[in-house]
Amino acid sequence: MPTCPFCGFVGKLTAEHVFGNWLSRIGLDLEPIAHGAGPLNRVGQDLGVRPPFRQTVRVCGGCNNGWMSRLEAVAARVLTPFILGEAGQIATEEAGAVAAWVQKTALTAMLVSSETQRSAGYGLPQSEYRGLTNARNDMQPLPASQFWVGRYTGASRFASTWVIPLTVTASELPEPDRPQGYAMTLVLGQLLLHGVRFTTPSLQVEVTTRQELPQLWPPAERVAWSSGMPVDDAAFLGFAAGKDLRSMERHIEVRPWKPATELPESRTVDGMVELPTACGKHVVYYPAGLVDEARRGRFYAFGTACECGTAYLVQTEPDGAHCKAANSVDVISELYESSPGKEVVLEDQHGMFTCKRLPEPSEH
Repeated sequence: MPTCPFCGFVGKLTAEHVFGNWLSRIGLDLEPIAHGAGPLNRVGQDLGVRPPFRQTVRVCGGCNNGWMSRLEAVAARVLTPFILGEAGQIATEEAGAVAAWVQKTALTAMLVSSETQRSAGYGLPQSEYRGLTNARNDMQPLPASQFWVGRYTGASRFASTWVIPLTVTASELPEPDRPQGYAMTLVLGQLLLHGVRFTTPSLQVEVTTRQELPQLWPPAERVAWSSGMPVDDAAFLGFAAGKDLRSMERHIEVRPWKPATELPESRTVDGMVELPTACGKHVVYYPAGLVDEARRGRFYAFGTACECGTAYLVQTEPDGAHCKAANSVDVISELYESSPGKEVVLEDQHGMFTCKRLPEPSEH
């Protein structure tokens, strides 16, 4: 029999929108857009092109029409102006419900995956769903959680949810073999919401963000939107992966669990570097000469694509090549064209390779 993933009710289930239906009535662009979900939230299955805010999952009517509906009502009232780019504040007495809505939305979005994927380990522990349901009358997120609010200035993440597992470790120690928490990121229009939850409470660490985003939860004062550094498309993947989280405790690091966010190491093949792509199925290539350039402190950006049709913006850095964005060919082309630097063409026995040499710090 069908079972509600939140409360465990067995019986007939109803359709719960991943993003509340109220979002289709506030003036956002409702033209069909590409939808997707994927293993470990990197790049995964294509869910097709459809109008936004139509994706649903199955939950029971008690959850759907009860505590979830109450959270949606608060989110619609408080967040609509920010989604549309209007400045304002979030009162401390509303911060808990807004943070709980972010967490509920992230948990709901993870249910887009198939039962087969979830049984194989994709997703969050069942205890997260039951815990939030059991605390439904508190109108607050789960304990050991922190949330921030900011501005998204990109163009390709109109409505998206990312969840990435995190580890907590002492400096210089090996990474744990399993995560102790997760980061969740929501983008709606111009609004960016970011949170962490430590699923091992004894390992909870106070953290902040590199962008110095104002903290929504736990609340200290009214939160002004928007302050802190905005996040654009070039910075989004690293931000959503939890790479911009900063531990407030010495010698303790909070970072993304590598199997969820890091690609296998690249290797040199016949004078080219073979770089695994985020889809986990294919590889792309770039000249090994760019590695030598990186050793000399000269770095480059280039666009490429794999057999899935997904395009990537890749940038060489001191520790290797990093995927800065993954999207359609058109979006990545725009990001490449807007990136700083002078375009150059490298030629070797494999042919011609176009890329941009990034300016050195003194050149900015």
